[in-house]
Amino acid sequence: MIAATQTNHPHAGVQEPRSKESFLNEACNRIRNAGMRVTKPRVALVEALLKQSGPVSIERIHQEVGVNSCDLVTIYRCLAAFEELGLVRRSYLHNGTCLYEQTFDTARHYHIVCKTCGKTEKVNYTLANDVEQQLKDRGFEQVSHVLEFFGVCPECQLAAKSLARGTSVSVPTTISSPQV
Repeated sequence: MIAATQTNHPHAGVQEPRSKESFLNEACNRIRNAGMRVTKPRVALVEALLKQSGPVSIERIHQEVGVNSCDLVTIYRCLAAFEELGLVRRSYLHNGTCLYEQTFDTARHYHIVCKTCGKTEKVNYTLANDVEQQLKDRGFEQVSHVLEFFGVCPECQLAAKSLARGTSVSVPTTISSPQV
């Protein structure tokens, strides 16, 4: 008889996706374990981050939380604390705009950002993680890095070529991610 626990079983290793409540509970536990209070603005901020599909600006997060329920300074302070706790990761647009992305259900990754329309795509790049580990192995603590790639996406290249030829092709106008 073949047991369902064998690794070649179709359901072996398959995990149900975690719920937003599970991520919210994990965030609250990390906040408490860091000696911080779990406040309504912090919970609202985590909930707002969980709704996003990619990196978003602080202003967008502030709008999502509600401008009347939490001031912008609190958002900045909470995001700085959340970054220290590993709840969010900071990234940047080519113009220096700071973006934040929740890190609960995503493996460490980087982004390629279109300099024309602002669209971002995930990029897996393990070399940076290897270098970070080498530095830790050499005795460095609290090692971190910021790495972003910038370029012009294929759609914007096509639109620019079309414009140069005098034909009409629409440039992406909606920024799907990051949401600024």
